[in-house]
Amino acid sequence: MNALEKTKEEYLSDLAHELRNPLASIVSSVELMQALGQHAEEIPRLLGVVDEKAMTMANVLDDFLIASSSQGAFIRGERGTLRRTPPTDLRVLVVDDNTTAADSLGQLLMLRGYDVQVAYGGAEALRKAEAFLPQVAILDIGMPDIDGYKLKEMLREKHSSCTYIALTGYGLAEDLQRTTEAGFDFHLTKPTKIKDMNIILQKVVSKLQKTSL
Repeated sequence: MNALEKTKEEYLSDLAHELRNPLASIVSSVELMQALGQHAEEIPRLLGVVDEKAMTMANVLDDFLIASSSQGAFIRGERGTLRRTPPTDLRVLVVDDNTTAADSLGQLLMLRGYDVQVAYGGAEALRKAEAFLPQVAILDIGMPDIDGYKLKEMLREKHSSCTYIALTGYGLAEDLQRTTEAGFDFHLTKPTKIKDMNIILQKVVSKLQKTSL
């Protein structure tokens, strides 16, 4: 087996790992719904979990197909994952206390070629931002230690040129208004597709490229 074949084999192993996590949540949710019965109060929440995890799996597969058809080389990242040689040096900080959601989004963004760091709470995000110097920060709003609003304020004190994206389960008009008033540049409602996230990040890339000219 040559080096390239080994890299592909390892990448497929990583892909299987990324699919097993949401699949485990789907299987557990379905089994719980079967045990509780169709009229149980927990059914809507469990259906939401199934829907979210199914979308996560679809996004992972989309990126796998893109990567498989690409002629670009794969390189080994930090968090042991494989990703394509990045087309941009855009540094993206992902912050979410839901570790599965944070890891999945981080992996998807790495597959798109972004330089990604993941933090599972506000305090960890502040520490990582010191050395990482993010150009984009994707922040969950409802975190227990430091919520997304407060975290954005604390980060902006030292990273004023960073673009801030609110990624939240709150999607009403008043929620959008609140994140706008809080100074977020963009608002995305969970679950969001990686394609929509990528559109925003590419806008940031274009803006940075124009600024550097």
